[in-house]
Amino acid sequence: MTAMIGAMLRVLIIGLVLLVGVMLATTSLRRPLPSPVQASYFEIPLELPAFSLDSTRNEGFSRNDLRGQFSLMFFGFTNCPDICPLTLATLAQAYGELENAVSQLPEVIFVSVDPNRDTTDTITDYLQNFDDRFTGVTGSRRNLDPLLRTLGISVMIHEFPDQSSYTVTHNGTIYLIGPDAELIATIDGSVSATEIATDFRRVRALDLQRRANRSGS
Repeated sequence: MTAMIGAMLRVLIIGLVLLVGVMLATTSLRRPLPSPVQASYFEIPLELPAFSLDSTRNEGFSRNDLRGQFSLMFFGFTNCPDICPLTLATLAQAYGELENAVSQLPEVIFVSVDPNRDTTDTITDYLQNFDDRFTGVTGSRRNLDPLLRTLGISVMIHEFPDQSSYTVTHNGTIYLIGPDAELIATIDGSVSATEIATDFRRVRALDLQRRANRSGS
C-alpha cells in the first residue's frame, strides 16, 4: 500500500512539473515583443504600387525586387549638401551594427529624386562614399510618381536666380519595406545609427510575428 501511494505521488509530482513547464513556456511565447523607440510601426502595412525604375546593378528595379527581404529605402539626390550625405553615413554605420545582429542584412536602397542629373553611374560613384553594398535607383519623374504619391513624398525643385543650377527639397524619412513589398514602418533619418539598428531589429521581429500569425489564421 505504501509503495502504491509513493508511486502515485511521484506521478503527481511529475505531472505538476510538466504542467508548470508548459505554463511557463506559454507565458514566454505570449510575452509582447519590445516596441520600436523611434520608428513608427504600421499594424496594417501599406502596399506599394507597381513601378519600373533603373538600378545601379545594371538592371531594372520594380516592386518585385523588394520581395523576399527587408529593405531600408531613402529618397534623395547626389548633389544634396546636407540631409542625404548625413543620412547615408548614418545608414552605413547602422549597417555595420546590424552585420552580427541579424541573420540577413536589409537591402539599403537610395532612390534619386533628381533623375535629370542622377544617372545610375553617378549614383554608383556617390554610394562608394558610404557603402558599396547599397543599391541606387533612378528613373523618370513619371515613373517615380506612383511611389512618391503612395509614400506621401513631396519633391520641389528650386532654381537659383541667374544660374543654371538648382536644388531639390525632399524629406529625410527612412522607409522600412517588408518582404511582401509593403511599407511597415518609417524612421526619422535624423536619429542615431544605433537607434536605427535597434528599431530595425524590433520592427523586423514584430513583422515576422504578424506574418506568422496571418499564415496561421
